[in-house]
Order: sequence, then C-alpha cells, then structure tokens
Amino acid sequence: SGAIILLVDEADALAQSREALQMHHEDRAGVNAFIRGIDRLGNGRLPAAVLMCTNRIGALDPAVKRRAADILTFARPDASQRELVLSRAFRHLSFTSTQLTALVAATGPDKNRPYGFTYSDLTQRLIPAIVLDAYPSRPVDPVRAIEIAREMLPTPPFDEKTI
Repeated sequence: SGAIILLVDEADALAQSREALQMHHEDRAGVNAFIRGIDRLGNGRLPAAVLMCTNRIGALDPAVKRRAADILTFARPDASQRELVLSRAFRHLSFTSTQLTALVAATGPDKNRPYGFTYSDLTQRLIPAIVLDAYPSRPVDPVRAIEIAREMLPTPPFDEKTI
C-alpha cells in the first residue's frame, strides 16, 4: 500500500520533442520508450506520480505534455520575492533597509535587460559570491555586496525557438 513518486529533473534532456530536426533515431526511440513507461505506470495498480522539472517547457515532446495532469510554471522572482530570499540570507548582518533595497534592485530587470535574477542565481551564485568575497578575513560588506550584484549577470531566459 505504498505510492511511487518519480522525479525527473532536466526532463527536456530525456523527453525532448521528437519534432526537433537534429534528433537522432536512437533519441526518438528513447523518448518513445519513456512515453510507454509513463503510460504503463499510469495504467498500473499502484498510486504513482511522475514529476518532471524543466526550464524549457517548449522543448518537451507534445505527447509528454498531453499526459500531464497539470503543468505548473514558475516565473523569476519579483522584487518582493527577491527581497525575501536576500533578507533571509543577510538578516543577521549589518544591511540597512536602504542597502537591502539597493541589493534587490540590482538583482532585478534594468534598462539593458528585461529580466532579473532567477532563484538559483540568487541562492547558488550571488549569495555564495558575496560570502566568498568577504571570506576569510572580513565581514560581509553591504556596499560590496551591491557591487557584486551589479557586476553579476543573471542567467538569460532560454530561447524556446531554438529547439
């Protein structure tokens, strides 16, 4: 009386659209096998959920998307969401509200690009870069943190037209 949860990260690499011109026969066969496996799992007697994560929803095979009970999309964090992530990381340091606001602004869209930082840009790139910049000899400097954020480029959005 258990359940199965299958998590497929970077699902576009496994279930890429068979319509892609550069796809080899073996890759198409792999996608076909994956789809048959999802169907067998769905028709089985065990409760099962297949969770597929991708940054490139447009790259997924249409047959895979048709089998989805739901498709959830997550946008890049807005200013209030970026503030929440950054304030949690730096709340015990000497950031003033003005400095935190400047850090949030530095991670958002600007006149040169219409997109801001992703969650992973914040948590896996920016915050570690700020901490490593200070390590091991000095505390995190809010002014330097803002400079680092302004120098760092956010991950560009995927161009879905290139599949």
